[in-house]
Amino acid sequence: MEFDQPLRVALVNECELVHVGLSTMMAEHSDRVVLLPNRHLAATEADLALLDPFTRRSGVVGSAQIARPPGGSRVVVYAWETRSGFVERAMLAGAHGYLSKALPAVELVAALEKVHLGERLVAVEEPRTRHERHSTIEVGLTPRETDVIALIAAGVPNKEIARRLELSMNTVKSHIRTAYRSMGVTSRTQAVLWAVERGITARLEVADRAS
Repeated sequence: MEFDQPLRVALVNECELVHVGLSTMMAEHSDRVVLLPNRHLAATEADLALLDPFTRRSGVVGSAQIARPPGGSRVVVYAWETRSGFVERAMLAGAHGYLSKALPAVELVAALEKVHLGERLVAVEEPRTRHERHSTIEVGLTPRETDVIALIAAGVPNKEIARRLELSMNTVKSHIRTAYRSMGVTSRTQAVLWAVERGITARLEVADRAS
């Protein structure tokens, strides 16, 4: 993908160490991404605002609260915390993307460009089977959404999905709605086909062990 100008990215409430580190990472990709000066708090001139809601500087440690910066920036969580429960809460709270700080520069740049284009994106690694690892950036779903879709693909009804994953029915339905939007499907049948094509059903064994 190509843009007329580099994406303008702002780090919100981050320390100088993180800002310098990210600036160094982005140096080789300055034609695609420009990190705004540390004094910027994602004002109107930023295309994307990177926020880590789990730092002390954010004031919401251990939470997934998404603080809306001024202007029209799309908000992306950029954090070390990648456990599924935290990812789910951040995405449900309104984040446009969730990216791990462990991502190498080339993957981070690609992910930021996709979010800027309107894609709802999660880029963290979750186990796919006992022997493989699978990056959720490939499917665009959060780990919990992937679990729900895997069970749907296996023919499990919503009530049983809620029981297996220890979620409320409202939460299951919310995950289904957001997953369907990311998948570009509108029916359960389409969701099953989409999941089978991508091997999502392999995650069912995780849910089976919990039941």
